[in-house]
Amino acid sequence: MMELKPVTKHNYLTVVDLKVHPHQEDFVAPNWLSLLEASYESDRYPFAVYHDGDPVGFIMCSYYPADKAYPIASWWLERFMIDKDKQGRGLGRQALTLFLRDYKPDETVDEVRLGVEPENGNAIQLYESLGFTKEGVVEGETVYVRKW
Repeated sequence: MMELKPVTKHNYLTVVDLKVHPHQEDFVAPNWLSLLEASYESDRYPFAVYHDGDPVGFIMCSYYPADKAYPIASWWLERFMIDKDKQGRGLGRQALTLFLRDYKPDETVDEVRLGVEPENGNAIQLYESLGFTKEGVVEGETVYVRKW
């Protein structure tokens, strides 16, 4: 069974211990950095991903209100990773499907966005298979959007 649990003082060290393969390190920030950001930035929401009770990954979403630079209020999937020892088993698809199905904190915002490095073909394939479409490029990352 796949579960998303908020990161707390009881599980944050487990989340910090989750790592991607060395060749993937340029695709996602380390979990310790994401948790540090979440502790100082109130619009960041970190979740530990569990499968059958075992920690297997990490998701962090963020809310950005509309402003002059981007006129649409939006939720972003800012971090998403599955531990290197758990990859290749469909857990990423399960975790992301669960997140997209169950996590919609604001009924007035009907889209979720994410940025992905253009070289991260596996992630792009996953995101597109789950209904994300390319929206553009921002600061070198390809932005994808999906209706919630």
